[in-house]
Amino acid sequence: EISDETWRDIEGGAPSKLMVMKDLLGINVFTYVLAAFIVFFISMNVFLGPGWLGQSLGWEDVGTFTRVSESLPLEVDVSKPEYLL
Repeated sequence: EISDETWRDIEGGAPSKLMVMKDLLGINVFTYVLAAFIVFFISMNVFLGPGWLGQSLGWEDVGTFTRVSESLPLEVDVSKPEYLL
């Protein structure tokens, strides 16, 4: 049988529940860096609007709908017989 003193030493050296959960879930430094990037980019989208990164890099038509594709029709008449049920 294990003495009380030995048992207290064993329990005292055990990792905390938080450390065990972090190890089980695989949370490490990469997870924190990824979370920081996610928070940064979402907050920049909220404050500067979508497309802010592409516009700052000089890409055209990023985050805005300024140009309509020529392959798409501007209007569709759905009253034609082929569209009727």
